[in-house]
Amino acid sequence: MNVVLDCIPCYIKQTINTLAQSDSSEDEMREIIHQTLPLFSQLDPQGTPAENSTIVLRKVNELLGNKDPFHKAKRESNELALKLLPQLKERIGQSSDTLLMSLKIAVAGNIIDMGILKDFDVEGSIREAMEKNFARDDYSSFQRKLNDAKEILILGDNSGEIAFDRLLAEQLSELGIRITYAVKDQPILNDATMEDAEHVGMTEQARVISNGSIFLGTILKDCSDEFLRAYKMADLIICKGQANYESLEALGKEDQRLYFLLRAKCEIVAKNLGVQLGEMVFCCS
Repeated sequence: MNVVLDCIPCYIKQTINTLAQSDSSEDEMREIIHQTLPLFSQLDPQGTPAENSTIVLRKVNELLGNKDPFHKAKRESNELALKLLPQLKERIGQSSDTLLMSLKIAVAGNIIDMGILKDFDVEGSIREAMEKNFARDDYSSFQRKLNDAKEILILGDNSGEIAFDRLLAEQLSELGIRITYAVKDQPILNDATMEDAEHVGMTEQARVISNGSIFLGTILKDCSDEFLRAYKMADLIICKGQANYESLEALGKEDQRLYFLLRAKCEIVAKNLGVQLGEMVFCCS
């Protein structure tokens, strides 16, 4: 998915949301914004929004002198999600289709996105996920492919929602499928890293690896050999969140192993998917 002009305000919004995590004064934050604006003319118009956002945000972190401005917020979102897990696990157990319910809960957690949404209602998102269907729904084809699947790779997205992904990994594991869960190699926005995977117990549920990359989403040319081996070996790949959709959507048109699980939190992504803003999607490109 290539960038459009409407992506530029989002870069600025992500910058402001990152600065809000710091104790910088308003004057200091304004100066950092001014120093990042010249980068915009250097961004690749043929790149993906995820790639260009990363370039801007790395500069912001550098100017802040803080490699992980969201560290405290990420821990808090993990704690919030962990408190909800017992009731969510019970809800899955009561469902007539436990895998479908775990997918819905995993996408409900996708509302935890501090880069795009300053305020979010996790419990409201969960209630909505229970009540609504996917706006684009390829669950039936996913089920068919599961019959022959032995290895599934899940590309993680944000902290907090990684706890809900743990429930999805558990359901898939119960089908006898080996699960590998990929996290970011270094902090970027509130994306999940190995620290988050350990915090929520994902490392106890699945094999967890770093993708070796510094970018939002999954930029294969920047990923580690270990990740690329896991990517190649996977029978199915579940790509969580908008940044993974932005960076892998084009590949998904050719590679039918890729399934995108997200809430459309941006009008550009929603339009590209053919859904309304805020709707949930589980689709094969």
